[in-house]
Amino acid sequence: MPAAAVGRGFDGYGRRFGRKGPKPEAPFAAGRRGVFWEILPSGAFPIDIRPLEENRVSEPAQGPDFAKGGGLLPAIAQDAETGEVLMLAYMNAESYAETLATGRAVYFSRSRNKLWRKGEESGNVQQVRSIYVDCDADTILLKVHQIGGAACHEGYSSCFFRQVTPGGLQTIGQRLFDPAQVYKKS
Repeated sequence: MPAAAVGRGFDGYGRRFGRKGPKPEAPFAAGRRGVFWEILPSGAFPIDIRPLEENRVSEPAQGPDFAKGGGLLPAIAQDAETGEVLMLAYMNAESYAETLATGRAVYFSRSRNKLWRKGEESGNVQQVRSIYVDCDADTILLKVHQIGGAACHEGYSSCFFRQVTPGGLQTIGQRLFDPAQVYKKS
């Protein structure tokens, strides 16, 4: 694929042009069978969603297979620096494409039946640092920089702020904001 089709100094496999030296570690390395891209300086991702040539195991995935999930696939948001799992949401092809184009996490809200641009009400935006697709191409992992500190609509940094214990659920997270104040309905 010609470089112009991907643009901004990337070849068709997500590698920068003119890079010298040893094979780079993340953000360019891909999982054994997963698909992974580095965010472009403009905030968008390259359009060509193929794994790196040296990591191909079988025929390359062209990105997530939304047909497997009836049009919706689970998308896990993970803090790019700490590795903390922030939330689980769902993406459809449209939300995935917008995420690639903007570099900001966009999900599909099953309860509202529409695109959900993370942070559009709260300001707690997720800037996508990298995207992985699992070996079956039916689960998406977004490594993100969480703006505002809280990914959870209940005001916690992670939606996984409750731990199952022998005595029942125990809150282990600290609430960072009051949802009633952030999500005021006018």
